[in-house]
Amino acid sequence: MQLTQQASKVHPITSKSEHLPSHDMLGMRLDDLDLASVLERIVEMADAGQPGYCCLTNVHQCVLVHDDPKFGAKVNAATFVISDSVILERARATRYGLSYKSTQRGADIMHRLCAQAAARGIKIALIGGKNNRTLEKLKINLTTIHPKLEIACALSPPFRQLSADEDANIINAISNSGARLIFVGLGCPKQENWMADHTQQIGAMMIGVGAAFDFNAGVIEPSPQWVHAAGLEWLYRLLREPRRLGKRYLTTSPRFLWLLALDIIRNGSKSS
Repeated sequence: MQLTQQASKVHPITSKSEHLPSHDMLGMRLDDLDLASVLERIVEMADAGQPGYCCLTNVHQCVLVHDDPKFGAKVNAATFVISDSVILERARATRYGLSYKSTQRGADIMHRLCAQAAARGIKIALIGGKNNRTLEKLKINLTTIHPKLEIACALSPPFRQLSADEDANIINAISNSGARLIFVGLGCPKQENWMADHTQQIGAMMIGVGAAFDFNAGVIEPSPQWVHAAGLEWLYRLLREPRRLGKRYLTTSPRFLWLLALDIIRNGSKSS
């Protein structure tokens, strides 16, 4: 089994994540870790005030990493790179001759982290969402489900490029709030770039959760669990938002499978 140890070489702040077992998926690092242990380590780092970031990745992000080395460097430099994609995990299992590991949706992972943060008294921040209305709904839903959760900061930045002053205001707001676990829902690749560019300035643990903001706010209805387990999350979301997601799913997913097939043909299937 081919393992990589890129994290400890390219990211100076990942002392807790050095030598992580991982696999290369078309140039993207994908950590080979139990989800429960990753979430526990994320919460431990947040509790200790250690800065870092976690990329919650999928097929779309994998192709972006393959196409853009600069973006790939930021993803591969993350403290943790884990997947919420059934297709990506099945591809890893096929590529490296492994048993398939089940995944959880980003929205569910967000709830698990919020539950642990509430239990430990760790303040959280929410950065992202479609607008302030969505963000308010998210705050209400999270605190209803997790009554002890303290949301110290919640901001929905505009989708345009921020000015230096606007960016500084966001950093100051997060820092002054005392939040140590930051959920970033800006969408891929914006949230991964944002986390990588602000890790040292913010000094907290961050995780990019993308559309989890919309799902957990109730703005978009989440798929049934069986849809995710069957690897049909992409189809469910495509039918819900065809204009916004049509190009991504109808071009990126087939291209991922093509690139994976070429990789296997050129390099052979790896096995443990």
